Amino acid sequence: MLRELHEVVAELQDSVAPLAAAARAGMRVSAVEVDLPLDMALVLRGGGCTLLADVPRNLADASWNEEPNRLQFTLAATPAGQGEGA
Repeated sequence: MLRELHEVVAELQDSVAPLAAAARAGMRVSAVEVDLPLDMALVLRGGGCTLLADVPRNLADASWNEEPNRLQFTLAATPAGQGEGA
């Protein structure tokens, strides 16, 4: 079942939160790059458009789609005061 894209991104972000435990073990993780295939659909809802997405659940269901959509982003630690708008 497809979900709103922001829900998928938030879940992916939450999945890397346990990497903070690595800091306690002396390892520093400064960034995580994500590159995943996505099933996507644009739907009309509430007078606007909503982008629904999720990771593919079954390749057989999407075999007609030779090149799946991809979600690519980087989660990076940025020192306070160095982000946008600072």
